[in-house]
Amino acid sequence: MTDVKREGTALIIVDAQNYVLHENGFGAEWGVCQHAKETNMIENTKKATEKARVKGIPVIYIVMGLRLKVLPDMGLWKDVKEINFKEINSGGSGPGRSLAEELAIVEELTPHPEDFVVTKYNTMDAFHNTDLELILKGLKCDTLILTGDATNLCFETTVRSAFNRGYKCIVLSDCTATINKEFQKFAIEVIFPMLGEVITVEELEIIP
Repeated sequence: MTDVKREGTALIIVDAQNYVLHENGFGAEWGVCQHAKETNMIENTKKATEKARVKGIPVIYIVMGLRLKVLPDMGLWKDVKEINFKEINSGGSGPGRSLAEELAIVEELTPHPEDFVVTKYNTMDAFHNTDLELILKGLKCDTLILTGDATNLCFETTVRSAFNRGYKCIVLSDCTATINKEFQKFAIEVIFPMLGEVITVEELEIIP
């Protein structure tokens, strides 16, 4: 077990949204949804949130927002721009009948009224142009328990950003998912141990 003090700690959930974790989401073909099923990522993350709430640790959701008109025509964003969002908005695909529903948090991890929801537009970094750090400072948090997806993309970018800002980072390895096992293994075994501590949700013990 790994002891984490309740005071000064927050739980972060990165991009647990329908578009990437729902089997009919517009990003399901990227593979994160399938990998999340194989690793039981959603249920494990649910356990983490339950542990946090019981101990009074604030839960902060990070969600991806898209401003399509100013989305750069490069890399991953280029693939996103090629998606037929008109078809999605008409109910032609995806779990919902609108882009807003696609970008909504998965039902299993629905936020509670007391939780925080931070939207990051057109960026993989939860700190970039958001009020996340303002919230953390207001809560007097210096330790972050991190969960979410995709492990080697938005999640890793956020962990690196937190580390660079001096936060103590605790990555819950079985509460993350990405495109495939190889990408997951490299991030969990090589990258994150250099940025903080890596444990499982069962190894997490929150103390007064």
